[in-house]
Order: sequence, then structure tokens, then C-alpha cells
Amino acid sequence: MINIKIIKKNSNLVDIEITGHSGYAESGKDIVCSAVSSIAQTLIIGLKQVLNLPAKCEIDEDIPLLSVSLNGLSQGEIKLAQTLMKTASLGLKEVSDGHAKYIKIKEISND
Repeated sequence: MINIKIIKKNSNLVDIEITGHSGYAESGKDIVCSAVSSIAQTLIIGLKQVLNLPAKCEIDEDIPLLSVSLNGLSQGEIKLAQTLMKTASLGLKEVSDGHAKYIKIKEISND
């Protein structure tokens, strides 16, 4: 199962952490893992290459883990990143809605 943790602080999405494999199909044919991975990697590309923000991003294929954190960024940078963070969050929820057996999303608010 893919576990996704989305953390909100002061009404802003500041962390997305994705761990695990969906188990939907064998590696290379798993459309659920592929969809989640594509959304997360597009988020990283958007933050780093389009917005040029120094977001902390970690990918570890051995765990597997993919995480994005805006902690340490200025309030202005966090605000700038919200469109991408919210879009990625909605995309992940959409994939989860269609494949709830394979994805668990936990939202945490630290307001």
C-alpha cells in the first residue's frame, strides 16, 4: 500500500511524504505507483525548475520514499508554492479515489 502524508501548517500545505508500493501490479506495470510517482515528480520539477524554490526533496527507491518539504522557506516562498502543492495534493486524492484499496492518505493540520 502507498501511504501519503500531507501536512498543513497555517493554512498552507508544507509537506507531502509518500512511502510504499501499491501492490496493484508487478513493477513496471503498476499504474497506481506510476500515477503517484508522476504527480510527485512533477511537483518537484515545478518547485525546483519552474519556481526556482529551494524546497527539500528526497527520493529513496530502496524504502521507497518520495518527500517534498517547504520547511525552512520564507512565507513568501511558501505562498508561491501553494498552487503546485495543492494541485499535487488534489491529483493524489483523485488517484486514491479511484484506487482506495492501494493508497491511504492522511492529512495533518498543524495550525
